[in-house]
Amino acid sequence: MIKKIRIIIVIIALITAGVSGYNIISNYLELNRGEATYDSIRDEVVISEAETEAPAHKKYECIDVDFDALADINPDIVAWLYIHDTPVSYPILRGNDNQTYLTRTYDRQTNILGSIFEDYRNEIDLQDLNTIIYGHNTKSDAMFGSLKKYKEQAYADGHLTVCIIKKEGVYVYEIFTVYETLATSDTYTIRFSSEEAFAAYIEEMQSKTVVSVSDPPDGEKIVTLSTCTGSNKAMRLVLQAKYIDFVPSEA
Repeated sequence: MIKKIRIIIVIIALITAGVSGYNIISNYLELNRGEATYDSIRDEVVISEAETEAPAHKKYECIDVDFDALADINPDIVAWLYIHDTPVSYPILRGNDNQTYLTRTYDRQTNILGSIFEDYRNEIDLQDLNTIIYGHNTKSDAMFGSLKKYKEQAYADGHLTVCIIKKEGVYVYEIFTVYETLATSDTYTIRFSSEEAFAAYIEEMQSKTVVSVSDPPDGEKIVTLSTCTGSNKAMRLVLQAKYIDFVPSEA
């Protein structure tokens, strides 16, 4: 009887190990497919640095993007997010909710990488006081996986400029705070009752920073980049950047 029980336990352990191994391999292959998908769109729409004469590239080391090609791929693509000398170079999607592009790539294919996407509550033109952009955290640094490096002072110092590229030009931001917060915190406030309320919000967000970066905004609009911490499902890693400039596509 004891021998039979031991055999059953061994069989269960083998089955469990097999399922676990299958899931690991399946996730690995899916991640690879997702990363290849994003490599493909970069090859298709990002104009190489050698070819571009874009004024934003000259001034802020941003890139130039073919928005006519993007519109043909998916009209839900509203912008392109780029941080120089980092893996962050992705289309920004905007759906009718915050779930659609959590598990779909820019071409609407189901994939655990999902997309970089804007909060559906935001206005599409970056005119809210706080525009929120989400992306998954990955071990490979794909999507928003590289944002965890901003908790290191030297890395943050060298990568402060955030470019949001739209057809009309490039909106340029500078990171002023990096911290972890609850997914339900006030960080995700989009609109404010007054200038004083927004100023109080900025002061609170700045007080949380784990690195010393640029000065907080003085009334300027901000963008919030948000990703999972990877260690606690209730927590998020957040980078917030203040608006500093707009560079038209034609100057």
